[in-house]
Amino acid sequence: MRETCEFRVVEEFAPQLFESTEGKRLGDSVRKVEIATDDPRFSAVGRLQLETRSKTDRSFFYGWNIRRRYSKTELDNAVLFLLNVTSVFEPAGEECGTKYDDSTACPRCGAGAMQATSLFLPESRIPKTKEISKTIGGEIVVSQRVKELFLRHDVTGAALLPLCPNSSSSAESNAWFQLGVLEANAEVIAPTRVGIDPFDDDVKGECRCPLGDLVGLNLLSEVTITSGSRGEADIFCTRQFVGVRRGLLRPERIILISPKVWRVLVSEKIKGVEIEVAHIA
Repeated sequence: MRETCEFRVVEEFAPQLFESTEGKRLGDSVRKVEIATDDPRFSAVGRLQLETRSKTDRSFFYGWNIRRRYSKTELDNAVLFLLNVTSVFEPAGEECGTKYDDSTACPRCGAGAMQATSLFLPESRIPKTKEISKTIGGEIVVSQRVKELFLRHDVTGAALLPLCPNSSSSAESNAWFQLGVLEANAEVIAPTRVGIDPFDDDVKGECRCPLGDLVGLNLLSEVTITSGSRGEADIFCTRQFVGVRRGLLRPERIILISPKVWRVLVSEKIKGVEIEVAHIA
């Protein structure tokens, strides 16, 4: 597995670590740079982040994204995968009339509120070039083709729920469905890393729930779960959440899939998701 991290580095500070030809400039103020996490400069990015904040009250980098690329052998030998929905759009369901029962959420971190109505979303806002997407509120939408593939291949653990384009009508979309995951018992364990950014594991626990529902702000590594919590479903979720409850944002469970589902998604070239190897211990 080759792991890299893409950073959005402030152009003013980029020459402290990178050559002028490295990366891609995004306008005049930001440079996109991707480096391997085993590159000595990776740890230097973390050091410069701390130094820049200390000296200037600014950041060396702002956005970041970790990517993992696997060999064919690693993928063929994997017993579990993480499903990461990368196609994200607005509005959130709540902005369109979808209701949540916040009384069912964790009183400390706000994770786990149950959806109390159908998902209301205008079809015109759903990305047409992606077959799996999610709103900024974490509601996952799949195409009719994905639904048919899941049914054809007897994918277990998934509920394909109605999506209503208008909250003033009970009419349901024929083209799009909400993906519900029926089982959420998988237990996340070490060596899974969850934290604020690649250099901050949140040792103070500022973004973790003391009751154990929310394990952190961002997933920083591959996921490992206990063997006893795996279950039998092809699609299932972790018990714990990652993220934050703020405005329209809600903490999300980590979605895991079987090799069968991975093969379906890859062979059918389903767009809108990235797959990572996950582990059972």
